[in-house]
Amino acid sequence: MKIINVIGYSGSGKTILIENLISKLKFELNLKVGVIKYIHEHQIDEEGKDSYRFSKSGAVFSIIQNKAGESAIFLKDEINLEDLIKWLEKSPFKLDILFFESFRNLPYPTILCVENLNQIDEQFNNYIKMISGLITTSNINQIKEIRAPILDVENNFEDFCQIFEIS
Repeated sequence: MKIINVIGYSGSGKTILIENLISKLKFELNLKVGVIKYIHEHQIDEEGKDSYRFSKSGAVFSIIQNKAGESAIFLKDEINLEDLIKWLEKSPFKLDILFFESFRNLPYPTILCVENLNQIDEQFNNYIKMISGLITTSNINQIKEIRAPILDVENNFEDFCQIFEIS
């Protein structure tokens, strides 16, 4: 299972990028893709809901499913990301690629999403292999050297696959 981290400020195009990549990876390469997203602003499960009550009562986790067959897993305790990856690798849901969204400084190949060139330096780290996001929708007048290629995955999907060694 390949792991790719996607970081960037709110509104920089992370979710749209991941949506596009999931679609291309699934329909063009027949790969199974999963996503783990870090949410900064709001609680996922709200007080009073059954899953919240189960967790508050001491359940290690609760799984909910609706009549449409959609499921969600609520983990009571904060889980180490490495343990979560191991759990996913052992699960019956085999993934080819796992995206992390909005987890800063993970030691995995990373895509930095930005709106403009000025946002690159302040967020750049040694794991960044590619830059994308809203910056790809504007004309880039590259006045300084950038340490990673800027790619629009809609037009440069093959380059993305090469950078992240996906076949």
